[in-house]
Amino acid sequence: MVEITSQMNVAVSADTAWALLGGFDSLPLWIPMIRTSVLEDGGRIRRLTLADGTTITERLIRFDDRARMYSYAYLSGPDPVEDYVGQVAVTEQGPDRCLIGWGSRFVPVGLSEADATARYHAAYTAALTHARDLLEGAA
Repeated sequence: MVEITSQMNVAVSADTAWALLGGFDSLPLWIPMIRTSVLEDGGRIRRLTLADGTTITERLIRFDDRARMYSYAYLSGPDPVEDYVGQVAVTEQGPDRCLIGWGSRFVPVGLSEADATARYHAAYTAALTHARDLLEGAA
């Protein structure tokens, strides 16, 4: 099992960052490769469509608006993982500063733990960088 976390300081309030990152179906707003997110089963399942047409299905495990975090399980898609649980969180660092984070734990399938760690850390960091740029007005 690998555990990966990427975090980034952002010069906006935690509430502002959570408004972008906090919706279970908001990934298309801050991850360029995700084109659509459709909620099903009362908002507990999301079906993501990537730019290449690939689909990913995930299930919401926990959503805590007050703590500004949610966790989810990967159900199906192209990723070489088993037992994947991810988390998105925003942590207040001051009135106009916060920490945005995305992480996961999973068992890699068909690739080494080192390769999986490098691959997912790079993906999380790229997405958070894009989110930071959007939030700070640079995108």
